[in-house]
Amino acid sequence: MKKLYSLGLSLLLGFGLTACAGNPQTQSPDPSQQPEAETKEETTTTVVVGAGGAGMMTAIELQNNGQEVILLEKQAMPGGATLLAATYFVAVNTEMQKEAGMGLSIEDYVAKQVASNPDFNADQLQRLLENSQDSIDWLNERGANLTRPMSNYQIGIEDGSSLGVMLVKILNAECEKAGVDLRTETQVTEILMDQGKAVGVKAKGPEGEMIIHADHVVLATGGYAANQDLVKEYASQWAGTPFTTAVGSTGDGHQLAKAAGANLTNMDVVRMNPAVYTDENGSSYSLSVARAEGGILVNLKGERFCNDYYPDYTQLSRWMIEQEGDYTYIVFDQKSVDTSSRLADFKDRGFFLEGQTLEELADQMGVPAENLTATVEKYRGYFDQGKDEEFGRTNNMNTRIDQAPYYAVKVKPGIQVTLGGIQVNDALQVMNTEGQPIEGLYALGECADDGLFGGAPTNIDITFGRLLAQHLINQ
Repeated sequence: MKKLYSLGLSLLLGFGLTACAGNPQTQSPDPSQQPEAETKEETTTTVVVGAGGAGMMTAIELQNNGQEVILLEKQAMPGGATLLAATYFVAVNTEMQKEAGMGLSIEDYVAKQVASNPDFNADQLQRLLENSQDSIDWLNERGANLTRPMSNYQIGIEDGSSLGVMLVKILNAECEKAGVDLRTETQVTEILMDQGKAVGVKAKGPEGEMIIHADHVVLATGGYAANQDLVKEYASQWAGTPFTTAVGSTGDGHQLAKAAGANLTNMDVVRMNPAVYTDENGSSYSLSVARAEGGILVNLKGERFCNDYYPDYTQLSRWMIEQEGDYTYIVFDQKSVDTSSRLADFKDRGFFLEGQTLEELADQMGVPAENLTATVEKYRGYFDQGKDEEFGRTNNMNTRIDQAPYYAVKVKPGIQVTLGGIQVNDALQVMNTEGQPIEGLYALGECADDGLFGGAPTNIDITFGRLLAQHLINQ
C-alpha cells in the first residue's frame, strides 16, 4: 500500500527525530488464536532502502524518469541524518564562489584532499565536484536559497538557517510531487539473492511482512554511529561518546549487505564532531555552526590550543580531549549570532553563556579573565592581518570577536558520521569479498565506502543520488 509522509515545518524545526509510542493495548491477544498474516509479494524495478537525502534523491530521479520505484524507511518519518546537516554544502569553484572572490579550481582542491589522505578516490571526487553546480541549481530552483559562499569549499543558505531542514523539506515535497511510493515504519530484514544477484528484499511494515522483487536494490541506510555495539566493534576508541547523527543510523545496511556477501572496508574510520553540546535532558546538538561563523576554541585556562577550524575533525577532537577537563568552549560574538539564524535559535534555547564584556564572560565560564581577554586580543590581531600566526587557521575567520555581547558554549567531541562501510566501485555497485561487483546491488551515502570518506556528505547525497538514478535508468 502506498504511504506518503508529509513533514510539517514545525516538526522539522525541532532539528531532531521523535519516537512515537503506539496506542497501548488493554488486553494482549493470544498469538495462538490469531490467523497467520499472509506475506505480501509485489514487483518493482528498483527498491531503495533508506529515505534520507541519498535515498530520496535517487527515488525522485528514478520516478521522474518513468521508472517504478519503492522507497522504504524504518523510521516514522523520512530525513535520516540529512535532517541534522547543520551549516554548509561542500562545493568548489561554483559561480557564487567565483563572484565572491573565493574561486578554487576543482583540480587544486582534489590534489589537496589526496595529499591529506592518499586513500582518497581522486576520480570520484572530481566527478562529484564537476556535477555540484547542477545539484545546487536543482535545489535553488526549488527554493533552497543555497547562495552564500562561506569559503572556497562551502556554500550556505543565505540566512544561515539549517541546511538539513531545508534539504529534507524540498526532497519530501519532490517525493510527493513525483508520486514516489514511500513507506515509513518499514524495516528491511533481508536482501534476496539468486545465484549471486540481488533480486529484491524482505521487509516488515505496519501491514505485516512483504517480499518485494526488484531488478535493483539500492542501500542508502546511513552510518552506524547510533549503534554502540558496532561502535565498540569497529571504532572502540570512541565508544561511549555522544553522537550527533540520526537515531536510525544503526548500521542496518552494513549488516544486510554483509549477509549478502558484501565487503565492508574502512569501518574503523569515523569523523568526530568537535562541537557537541549536550543539554540538561541529555539531548546532543552539533554546534559546529559557532565555529563556522568565526568562533574560536578555548580550554579551561581560557587559551586557544589549536587551529579551531582544522579540516580533520577527528584530529581536532583528539587535541580537545588532551586538554584539562572533559570539555572546552567555543567563544564568539553578536556578529556571529546576527549572521546565523541557527545560532540565534540556539541562543533563544539558552545554550550559551553570555557577557557584555570578555571579563563577564570569563566569570560565567569559570576561566581566568586575564587569559581569555589576552587570547581574544591576540586573535583580533591575527584577524586584522588575515593570518593566524599561532595555529595557522585560514578558513571561516568571519568575525573579529569585538561586538558585544560575547558568548561561549560548552562542547566536547562526539561521533558525527562513520566514513567506511559497504565497499562500492565508481558506479556505486556493491563489491563482494572477492573484489567483484554484486549484480543488482548498489549503495550510496554514509553507508557506502565510496573513497570520499564523507568529505561532502550532503553533496554526495544529492549529486550521487542523481547520477546513480541516471545509471539505473540506462541499464
